[in-house]
Amino acid sequence: MKLRSSIPANSVKLIDLYNKIVSGSLITGPDYQRKLVWKKQHKYAFIETILLNFPFPEVYIASADLDLNELQAKEVVVDGQQRLTTIVDYIQGVNDFENQRTVKSFDDLSEQDKRDFLNYLIPVKDLKDIGEENIIEVFKRINSTNYSLNSNEVLNAQYGGGEFAIFSKMIADKAYEPQLSETSIDLVQEQRFFVNQFFEKNRIFTDNDIKRMFDSQYIMLLSSTVLEGHYFGRSTKINDYLERYNDDFEIYKIVFEKLYKAINLIDSLGLSEKSYWFNKANLFTLIIELIKLGNVKLDLTLLESKLNELENKADLYFVGDEDNISLISADEMKYFEVARQGSHELSAREHRGKVIAGILASCKIEEEQHGNKVKQLLEERNISYSTLIPTSTGLNKSIMDATQNVRLFLSEESLHNYSEQDFGPENKIFLEAYFIKSESERKSAQVSLYRSNGRGDYRIWFSDLRDFASEGDELVLINNSGLKILNISQYDYSKYIETIKS
Repeated sequence: MKLRSSIPANSVKLIDLYNKIVSGSLITGPDYQRKLVWKKQHKYAFIETILLNFPFPEVYIASADLDLNELQAKEVVVDGQQRLTTIVDYIQGVNDFENQRTVKSFDDLSEQDKRDFLNYLIPVKDLKDIGEENIIEVFKRINSTNYSLNSNEVLNAQYGGGEFAIFSKMIADKAYEPQLSETSIDLVQEQRFFVNQFFEKNRIFTDNDIKRMFDSQYIMLLSSTVLEGHYFGRSTKINDYLERYNDDFEIYKIVFEKLYKAINLIDSLGLSEKSYWFNKANLFTLIIELIKLGNVKLDLTLLESKLNELENKADLYFVGDEDNISLISADEMKYFEVARQGSHELSAREHRGKVIAGILASCKIEEEQHGNKVKQLLEERNISYSTLIPTSTGLNKSIMDATQNVRLFLSEESLHNYSEQDFGPENKIFLEAYFIKSESERKSAQVSLYRSNGRGDYRIWFSDLRDFASEGDELVLINNSGLKILNISQYDYSKYIETIKS
């Protein structure tokens, strides 16, 4: 419905609006108004604007129903709730203006400054009696930037200047640099940029994700889950934490430290550039489960191997071959489905967590493993080595992943450099090696090394490996006049190691 005439702006003294609010004749919080989300820094800056006699945008008010009990005409604030409420709090010295030193309190102003403040002219547009339907329409149009926004952008418009939102944006976006006057968040720059770089180099977020602020929401979801201590469905808790930590986020260092440690560990695994684990749903679960694990020590070589095995099983699962399906458990199949869908439901997140928690539990370092005799002997003799653990999928499909420690060992021993290798089995490189059972018993083996098509995963395989090792055995690779493979889970190599020249 078109309004009968345009609405002129009039200047109203601040004291007059204050008295109307205090008396209850001007209502600052009608149902359609946003919740108060200004940070205290914004409130202080706004009061300084008035004290400096600088202008600020006009306030919209409209007529409300008559109060028949008090025989009083009432008005409502259509736009300007946060400005007017801040003025009231400042004059009364309450809420964020109690015991603060950023701006001079109203009571401490000189008499002249008080007069100037109270006589400050506020531009007001009075919509008068245009009806509630039109009032709501005017409110929407004044704030029409929300029309095309997604839920993340609406949250940013509402809470974007809050501490929780700033914390999340600093982690998601390395270019975002809030002013010191805007926030109390002060992350260790080296750690912050490490996390920024992790998300960037592994292409966790697409350009569209960044444009539509899904990167910030992802960090909010991670942080909210850390704060909750357990999974929840969709984004139901994000709003709660945006509101709770809008003004102060005093525990941000604790949350960031947990995220940083988990991401640092994942980065150290040396997963391939297009790894399955850099899918947003998979990475989310892996980060949260690592955080839930606490300070438990993990065998990172074994963890990398098991994550790669699950990734290989996902590839096999989606091929749909019946022989492949027999290698995959029901829990793993369900994991692949909910991860592919990127389901945000609580049950899906809990199931993904259950599978990842199982993998992490199997990689815990037990105390007795610390003194593994063979590895100790190798270290005492200053002999370089690497470890590799065959998986059931690998043994069945004649395929294994060359984990980061294997790749580094092969490179440092000048045996093979994966980074110089083109993708695809047709670019496979072969090495001659020996399986060692004792100082006098060995068997020749051919080692094939290549990078897969697509993701460029690092592959390694040994001919006749199934005759030498079983699932879960720990193999040690050494360069003793050529590549040698030891199965330290099945054989004693004390005498053999004595024959090696360090």
